[in-house]
Amino acid sequence: MHHRLQRFRWFTFARWRYLLSEEFLAILLAAFVFVMPAAASTRLQDRSLLMQSNEPGVTTSYTVSYQYMTPLSVGSVDMLFCESPIPYDPCIVPQGLDVSHASLSSQTGEIGFSILSQTTNHIILSRTPAMVSTGTASSYKFDNIVNPTDQTQAFSIRLKTLGSTDGSGAQIDFGSVRGQVQSGIVLQTQVPPMLIFCAAREVDLGCLGTDDTYYTNMGQLSPTDTLVAQSQMAVGTNASGGFAITVNGTPLAAATTIIAGAATPADSQQGIDQFGINLVANNEPAIGKDPEGTWTNAAPTADYSQPNKYKYVSGDVVASSPNVSLMKKFTVSYIANASPALRAGVYTTTITYIASGRF
Repeated sequence: MHHRLQRFRWFTFARWRYLLSEEFLAILLAAFVFVMPAAASTRLQDRSLLMQSNEPGVTTSYTVSYQYMTPLSVGSVDMLFCESPIPYDPCIVPQGLDVSHASLSSQTGEIGFSILSQTTNHIILSRTPAMVSTGTASSYKFDNIVNPTDQTQAFSIRLKTLGSTDGSGAQIDFGSVRGQVQSGIVLQTQVPPMLIFCAAREVDLGCLGTDDTYYTNMGQLSPTDTLVAQSQMAVGTNASGGFAITVNGTPLAAATTIIAGAATPADSQQGIDQFGINLVANNEPAIGKDPEGTWTNAAPTADYSQPNKYKYVSGDVVASSPNVSLMKKFTVSYIANASPALRAGVYTTTITYIASGRF
């Protein structure tokens, strides 16, 4: 009896020694090491906060982005707005912040969420619990968030994911994003209204120079000759409505006798009293040039753009553009004819061109 008891004790001790060998302990330890992290919280990765406007106190949109890391079923996301990002610090509500009227306008990645509840600084998203894939990049855009007003203090959104649908229970993943409001630097400039205009007998296209000549002797009037002269003008403007050039002044006159201007575009006719102009090249008589410059929207008006047709009515618009035009040069041709009965005298006139920008 005593002998058998000794054998039993030896057998039991031997079996436990066998079961508690170093190899078995190593297996238990390895199992402990690999099982524990699956039950512990991990940090959300690639976290970011995009604020559509960071002006203090304005109503704007926030986009919160991150990657889910733990492959477990997630039913809610808790978003707590505090000054500090540390989860165990007291949550001080950022001054002026208000997310109580925020709306979830879009979502990507892990979707299906809606706002379950919200207060001034707290939003809980909820959905039917579903498994997430590790590394799933997701983003959630909220409209109608009122920015904090304190520019000296950054703020944070403390994030955590949970298996429940109401933000309760143990967290799965966690993390924070951080932002700060700041009044923007205002840069302001302007393009001043611009109208460039010059006129003389000859001018440069860009009005960089003229020949400073403003007088022309057309010669002696005769029923059998057509007297001619020409001048030039250049114009450019950044006015959104373009420009208009009017011609102003009486036709050639000596005292009370006037060589009438052609009221409608007409051919040059010798032997009648006639005064007229146009802004294109002509061959009857040979005088003038077509407009110069690349801006095709600037052109003579219809009555003054017909070759060999001349008109003169004081106050008429002779050239214009409907919008911005930089730069255009016009050559004005003048013709004068006289009848045999024209009274003798020195016939003169001063023609004034007025350019106006339509700003």
